[in-house]
Amino acid sequence: GGLAAMTPAHRPLFLLTGLAASLFPIVWLWPGLLTDPVFWHLHELCFGMAAAAMGGYLLIALPHGTGHRTGPQAVGLLVLAWIIGRFAQLWDAPPTGALIAAALCYPVTLAVVLLPPLIRARAWHRGWIAALPLGLGAADAALLGARHILPDTAPQILVLGFALMIGVIGGRLVPAFSQSRITRCGRPARVQNRAGLGLLAALAAGLAMAGLAADLPSRWTGTALLVAGLLQARRLSGWQSWTIKAQPDILMLHLAWAWLAFGLGLAGGALIWPQFLAFAASLHALTMGAIGSMIFAIAARAYMARAAGRLIASADMIAGIALISVAAMLRVFFADWQ
Repeated sequence: GGLAAMTPAHRPLFLLTGLAASLFPIVWLWPGLLTDPVFWHLHELCFGMAAAAMGGYLLIALPHGTGHRTGPQAVGLLVLAWIIGRFAQLWDAPPTGALIAAALCYPVTLAVVLLPPLIRARAWHRGWIAALPLGLGAADAALLGARHILPDTAPQILVLGFALMIGVIGGRLVPAFSQSRITRCGRPARVQNRAGLGLLAALAAGLAMAGLAADLPSRWTGTALLVAGLLQARRLSGWQSWTIKAQPDILMLHLAWAWLAFGLGLAGGALIWPQFLAFAASLHALTMGAIGSMIFAIAARAYMARAAGRLIASADMIAGIALISVAAMLRVFFADWQ
């Protein structure tokens, strides 16, 4: 009980994130384990692994502005709800209603944990903290409920949706962390957030998602993704990566953002010039590269040592995010390599 009380609320969810990332690929090593391994793989990495990471981040964000820290009982409920959702997905051909109910256990529980402290603190401007898991749950319910009538592009739209979420949330978090570190180091440099470019990038990504859903010509959708990638790269250019080159914990976030920009651009290029790269392969720059790196970079911060007002990334953490980048590059460009 004492140990549980001292454990930060976000750590168990980040632990689930790591376990999911390690165990979920087993579906490709165990033929016949599931009737639809492709759908399960995509669903669980987005609504299992990424959702656990999102919960960990939101529990970190909750005390800022509310002063409330989530207790071990609530964290235990979150872990149980997440596990229920994962086991339900392994059930072959379950009733749709039961599957959706199980899938909603985690996001609804997370929203219930987050909402009361926000209300008590009257932190209305931080209402997105509780709204985000509800939106994720609604998306999951819609995906599971309409699974058999969805267009073939639904998986790609889902991936782009998560990339869009990273662009919105990360577009606030990464430059804020960067500026804070620059200030602590006594440097005169200023981070240029360029929030307007972020809004345009989100709009371009949203248009690309709509284009995929409406089966518009690939060159139109690809152009929108290219624009989104270029805009996000332009934002990164103003975040003073060179100034904080000796701050690995911040550079890890910048690397994840670089994968976001690169992945959006690469996906756009694959749609415009499919003879050079398959669109499905290009999306791994977003899933493994951007989403994987961003999750790792944020989760690792919960375990970094603190010294002189900053976080210290260990050698194994640096090696870990480097390996994610290597794996993403291999998956994108050497998918058929034997």
